[in-house]
Amino acid sequence: MTVREMLFENQDVKYGDFHSKLIPGIDRGEIIGVRLPVIRKIAKKAALDDLEINTFYYEEKMINGMVIEYNKKLSLDERFALLDDFVPLIDNWAICDCCCATYKFTLKNLNEVFNYILKYKDGSEYEVRFMCVMMLDYFLKNEFIAEVLSTLLSLNRDEYYINMAVAWALATAYVNFKDKVNPVLENKVLPAWVHNKTIQKICESYRICNDDKKYLKTLKIK
Repeated sequence: MTVREMLFENQDVKYGDFHSKLIPGIDRGEIIGVRLPVIRKIAKKAALDDLEINTFYYEEKMINGMVIEYNKKLSLDERFALLDDFVPLIDNWAICDCCCATYKFTLKNLNEVFNYILKYKDGSEYEVRFMCVMMLDYFLKNEFIAEVLSTLLSLNRDEYYINMAVAWALATAYVNFKDKVNPVLENKVLPAWVHNKTIQKICESYRICNDDKKYLKTLKIK
């Protein structure tokens, strides 16, 4: 059975109708309607059996990204080569974020992966988001935080999904690196929308105390 046949065998049309509303810009006809746990299961089988994967449907693109993690026979250089082909295919936040969260091979190759993702700094909207979400997922650590913040602050883009990723990453960084994120907000060096969205995301977190939230709200750009 092909990957596409397995996907259609697990199709849930009502779920596809619902999910398509969460992914702006993707035509409903490009979404089969398969839930994420099932997509992961099919991706693991595709990786194990070395199955061919097309790229027309949303779920097929997702599987193309996931097999980069699930194929345990791949070397790091082979994973990078596959990412070179896959990252330009990303055309929505869901594929980007789900695949980034899947790439646990990063944990054993932090320096190499960090250097790799920097190549997307000046890329398309979703290439830059890929870099930002990878930083958010794996590199909010002492040894990387300075370069992560420097890279995020250097971005000056108008695209919504880049700016949301920057705000999300900064808000997450605030939890463990308040002393480094506070000056960013106090000096108001971010574009106004990103600045205010970062504060909003921090204030939505249950891990931030009320006094910090109250102070941050005074820093909003009006």
